[in-house]
Amino acid sequence: MGDVASLITRKAKPIIVAVAYPAFGHNSGMIHISSHLVKHGFKVYFVSGSDFEGPIKESGAEYIENTFNFVTPEWLEGVSTLDGIDSFLFALKEVFLKSTPTGFPLFRATLERVRDENPGRQVIIFHEAMASSVLPYYYGAPLPKGYDQLPKMINFHTTINFEQSNDVFPIGPALPPASSNKERAMVKEMWDSLISKSTTLNDYASNIYKTLGATKDVTDFYFDKLMNIGEVTLLPYSPSMEFPRSDLNPKINFIGALPVKPIRPHLVYPPWWPEIEANARLPVASTDRKKVVFVTQGTVTVDYSELLIPALRALASRSDLIVIATLGSRGKTLPDNVKFGANVRVLDYFSYDAVLQKADVFVTNAGFGSYLHGVVHGVPMVLAGTKLDKADVSARAEYCGIAIDLKTQKPTQEALAEAIDKVLMEPKYKMRSIEIKKENEALDALGTIEEIILTYAE
Repeated sequence: MGDVASLITRKAKPIIVAVAYPAFGHNSGMIHISSHLVKHGFKVYFVSGSDFEGPIKESGAEYIENTFNFVTPEWLEGVSTLDGIDSFLFALKEVFLKSTPTGFPLFRATLERVRDENPGRQVIIFHEAMASSVLPYYYGAPLPKGYDQLPKMINFHTTINFEQSNDVFPIGPALPPASSNKERAMVKEMWDSLISKSTTLNDYASNIYKTLGATKDVTDFYFDKLMNIGEVTLLPYSPSMEFPRSDLNPKINFIGALPVKPIRPHLVYPPWWPEIEANARLPVASTDRKKVVFVTQGTVTVDYSELLIPALRALASRSDLIVIATLGSRGKTLPDNVKFGANVRVLDYFSYDAVLQKADVFVTNAGFGSYLHGVVHGVPMVLAGTKLDKADVSARAEYCGIAIDLKTQKPTQEALAEAIDKVLMEPKYKMRSIEIKKENEALDALGTIEEIILTYAE
């Protein structure tokens, strides 16, 4: 990172207008960044769903509500029946593109309001890549009132780099990067197939955008366009966590994972938490100290029978382990017929950070937000997920040496027990996890974001 202080003295801070798709994994990092920017003297407006009103206001930003609701029965049913690229294409159409008729006019109105309230001030858009709130402008939609050009824009991407490449396969099959000309030919063949398959997505986008004022058809490969919004696209992780590319887009900037946020001072701990604290105080080499396994299945597409319940059953008889499981939503419970061992502690909803500070291994379905939580705590992982981007997240985690990828949505108890034991018994997983943690910390994500914003200040 350069000298932010010297940039501040030379340039007035612009107004930040942030927008994120209204789902948890798309907002948590953006809210963290908003809090940092407000503390450093930026005025921030933030457009997102009502689930995030409280945290956004707590960050110090001005909250603007997006009423779009993506968790519909139709979406849940659709995504539950598809894997890999098919589930991702389904989500692009049925979730992200369908949100555009709500999100785009709202964001236009927000930009106009910001101009009215801050005449003469520079505006910079901080755009979560899947927010679906700006793309019609790239296809001829009229600019918001008060602007003679679209403001400078920073694109914040909350998952893997899914841009086209000569070396990296498309999202879906979760294959390692090509290492020979023969494999690169296979990569090209798969990209060509996906581009052909996604033409209906372009047609769908064109029709939506034209209802919002666009004058041109969407002819770009949609995946590439999402990675090229604005002046720069920020990836909130380190280069070692992504497959290497000989043709990396110069717009891509690896900024490192966002730092761990302090535990809320008023967090209510479960009554058994002193047991966890006492265990953590024991010497690492003590035979009385138990390993802590943290199991979760995310917060959106949650079927506990796929991962969480098999993991609890796989470890039920293990007196050498404490297993902590979170169900991902307040008030949730496991079915009455689910029995688990005396070593298991189940919570409906709880701070990942609080548990990961005590955990030795993290078992999850590879949602990108959960994955980054494991990274910033230096906790090795066992991953099991094939929906949306999860297979590709898992493949990259295994490639960089911080996880075992079970390559399935529904692992067996035996596979889970074997993988968890391997991570606990082989020091290389913990050692590599600490290396990746330090690599991310050294990139100073929040400071880097602030510097990038200030380089575009006028």
